[in-house]
Amino acid sequence: MFHIMFPLRSIGTVETVAYWALCCHLFLIGLEFDMSVIANLTRTSKKAIHIAIAGVLIPFITGIGLFFLMNQVPGGEYNPAGSVYIGLSMAVTGYPIVARVLKDVKLLHSDIGRMAMSASLVTDLISWILVIIGIAFSNHTIGGALVAVLSTVGFVLFCFIVVRPAPAIIISKTSKENIYSENYLCFVLVAISAFAVVTDVLGTNSIVGAFIFGLIMPNRILAEAFLDKFEDFVTGYLLPLFFTICGLRIDIWSLFHNKAYLAIGSVVLVLSCSAKILSTLLVSYYDNVPIRDGFSLGIFVNKRDYTVMAIAILLMTGAVAPVTASIYRPAKHISHYKRRTIQKGRQDGELRILACFQNFRNVSGMISLIDSSNATRESPLTVFALHLVELTGRASAMLIVHSTGKSSSSTKHGRKNSHSEKIVAALETYQTLNDSVNIQALTAMFPQASMHEDICSLAEEKHTALLVIPFHKLPSKDGKLEDEDNTLFRGVNLNVLANAPCSVGIFVDRGFGVSENGESSLTMRQILVLFVGGPDDREALAYAWRMGGTEGISLTVVRFLPGDQVEEIEPIDLPVGEAQKMITSDSFVDRNRKLDDEYVNEFRLKTAGEQFVSYQEKVVNNDEEIVLALQEMHHIYDLYVVGRGEGIVSPLTASLADWCEYPELGPVGDLLITSSFAQGSVLVVQQYAGSKDGTSIADMLSAEISPHGSRHLSNWQHSSLEDGGLEMEPFAQNKRKEDVEHI
Repeated sequence: MFHIMFPLRSIGTVETVAYWALCCHLFLIGLEFDMSVIANLTRTSKKAIHIAIAGVLIPFITGIGLFFLMNQVPGGEYNPAGSVYIGLSMAVTGYPIVARVLKDVKLLHSDIGRMAMSASLVTDLISWILVIIGIAFSNHTIGGALVAVLSTVGFVLFCFIVVRPAPAIIISKTSKENIYSENYLCFVLVAISAFAVVTDVLGTNSIVGAFIFGLIMPNRILAEAFLDKFEDFVTGYLLPLFFTICGLRIDIWSLFHNKAYLAIGSVVLVLSCSAKILSTLLVSYYDNVPIRDGFSLGIFVNKRDYTVMAIAILLMTGAVAPVTASIYRPAKHISHYKRRTIQKGRQDGELRILACFQNFRNVSGMISLIDSSNATRESPLTVFALHLVELTGRASAMLIVHSTGKSSSSTKHGRKNSHSEKIVAALETYQTLNDSVNIQALTAMFPQASMHEDICSLAEEKHTALLVIPFHKLPSKDGKLEDEDNTLFRGVNLNVLANAPCSVGIFVDRGFGVSENGESSLTMRQILVLFVGGPDDREALAYAWRMGGTEGISLTVVRFLPGDQVEEIEPIDLPVGEAQKMITSDSFVDRNRKLDDEYVNEFRLKTAGEQFVSYQEKVVNNDEEIVLALQEMHHIYDLYVVGRGEGIVSPLTASLADWCEYPELGPVGDLLITSSFAQGSVLVVQQYAGSKDGTSIADMLSAEISPHGSRHLSNWQHSSLEDGGLEMEPFAQNKRKEDVEHI
């Protein structure tokens, strides 16, 4: 059958196409390779560099030794140049493959995952240097090899200095708004072949030229477009031809024809699989990395004459995910920090915020929100600014940490037009004006399906008390929300609300801190807190209380109290069933109202006499009276701070909840952004589910209903799913199901 599909006369043609496919694959790897990350690693991750150097040199030397060990088998024909290739096959680690394996086993943002990513990235760079040198010396005399290496290095420098700017200029003049012609794809295919031919003529190998061309692609958005259109075709159709040619050269049965070769082959197999693991363990011991973590790290960066080495490649690559998933346990878990809410923290203590950005349009409002958070020397503000970039295709996920300050690398790279660089530059400018604010800028490049997991993991790692995410709809020039559908980010927001390790704020920016002419506003910022009741409203008040101490901020708190004519509501039968009925029980409501009274009274006592802090109470009987009260306040407020009202069924807002267009904003937040009488920005706050004033809702219920504790339950899943809208991630659904079972 094989000879029918690939007759002998066609092997030459198949090999040519196969090697061209390999060049295309190496071009794609070059596209995913970010040299700026390497520059940051050289300053921030010495352990990763140590592991990478040891993980390349020791296996490379071991591979050469194994080749000469196999050479001792009588009857074999060996080319000494093969030692270089075996050494390289043991030394190389595929960075994109490591990233995908880490993603599959959900360790991408663990300590071991970040170190493995960093080490594999540096390993790739060192491996390519060895490829250039090794191939040159294996095919030429010493003099010819030196000429080949030097000429290739010169060509690489020429590409980065002269060739790289040219495509950027051409693309900028021939494309509009990141819309690219199909002709670019044809140009890329021709350029891959041209670069491959040049490096082949220079005496190294065609794959070097293809990889270099991928590295010098100037526009990351254009690179993503190529990955979308080109990657599936290369990996699904072209690359299998290369593996077919490799398979033709493998003779597994030859292992069993010679007992000596079988014995030595077994030794080669064991050593080839263990070389990287042992080298990584040695360096891990030197750098005080736990043995278990070092072993897992060695498994991750382990990625690999033909017959024995091919078997080693199959075994090691296939075993990485299951072996690591079974043996890896973090040596030390992230500490369980207590200050997961603003209310529970000290008013004069440090506040840690994770602020997320979808794009550059979120920057102005988010910086104004940060600026209003009353950062002082006694009560500093630490902000982790996370730019969310959705990955397309199968590009590698990564978390890039930008350095801020005068020596920032963001001003040294050529990608001035990228959203991340603009965001970092704006944050740097703000930080220079405020010594009490410490900003760490990060770029998260993740698939949309798991982006919420990565956001929550980062919030847990950074011990944040508040996680601020932008609303999925952006404001237009007139302050209204655009109709552009951004359902993907709405799904991220919903899943963050369901799984966040701290309090969450959804920020609907409608020009906060910006005057009508689009410039920064220097006038007094008017902030209004609408307090209905419940843990989310208390958390909203806690954050606004901190903001009230900021110079240039006028804070007004309006508490809505139920009147004598408030209608009692029956327990609402939502999908969570009995749990929803329990949170409307009289004992729970009474206790929650007591907590509201205590916190509001504390706020009034400590802010008494402050000139720009005021408190009002309005007695209302239903949601219509709340709407009328809001209409009377006119358009004087720049920011409304409200609680989401999660887990609380209030008689004052029960009818509003039935008409919510955006359940993630709660009834009051949804009313504010969909009405015509409120033009200011809105911050909707949800208090950390496991810490409602130090006592979760489930804890409050447990003494009355059940001996089991539980997390408070979400109501938005049912409406969004039933309407054909967004679907919660499976693990989030399972978590909610477990919560119901506990109750």
